[in-house]
Amino acid sequence: MKRRVGVSTDLAGLNRERMVAYREHGIEAIEVSVADVDYDGVDPVRVAQTARDEGIEPWSFHLRFWPFEVYTVALSDEAARERAVAYAAKWIRRAGEAGFRYAVIHPSGEPIGDADRESAMQASEKSLRTLAAVAREAGIALAVENLPRTCLAKNSAELSRLIAVDPDLRVCFDTNHLLQEPALDFMEALRDRIVTLHVSDYDFINERHWLPGHGLQDWAAVMHKLDEISYDGVLMYETRKTLTPDGEVHILTPADYRANADWLESL
Repeated sequence: MKRRVGVSTDLAGLNRERMVAYREHGIEAIEVSVADVDYDGVDPVRVAQTARDEGIEPWSFHLRFWPFEVYTVALSDEAARERAVAYAAKWIRRAGEAGFRYAVIHPSGEPIGDADRESAMQASEKSLRTLAAVAREAGIALAVENLPRTCLAKNSAELSRLIAVDPDLRVCFDTNHLLQEPALDFMEALRDRIVTLHVSDYDFINERHWLPGHGLQDWAAVMHKLDEISYDGVLMYETRKTLTPDGEVHILTPADYRANADWLESL
């Protein structure tokens, strides 16, 4: 199955010039994913319209998650958690108004110790239940992202529990976040709920956000598994730079994304 290609784009790239470059290189979708200090500079309606004008689909909108002590929805302090939920709800509504298909949310920050894990899970479940209802009303789907290290949703079991609080919650599968579970096992466990991807590569030690093929992920197996679970969404690249074979940093271009996507499809 030949899938559409998308790029997760920061504030500097949310302009017509970049959309034209994407179109010219066969990139068909974007995710808005800006630095924490840049959210106030984003107008989702304007960004979505600029994208559509160039034939690019406004696919997903990544909700703010940093600083963790302010914006994570798994905060133990109830008043702080409610403020974080209210902030996320505002942007879910704005993204829905603009016509984005998905809002992507991190279910926690970190670090989360073993002694605090259950209370964090319960706080995140409560928040996600509220935000799923907000998303439903806004006409957008809320996709919960798997996260690395001590974050919540570090494996399919935790993520399955989190999304069980509302039948409309979906999953954003980040291919470079799994540190405890093989990708194919994760995809099998959540096959019916995966609606969008964050595509990048890593070394199985920590997240790296390298271009696919520059890390250890078995991309042939991943691509075959996407076919098996009938994933028909976008290959959404969440990487803006990568390492060359000689260790140099290379800033990725629209041509790089297109060439890499063609390679993935060839597998």
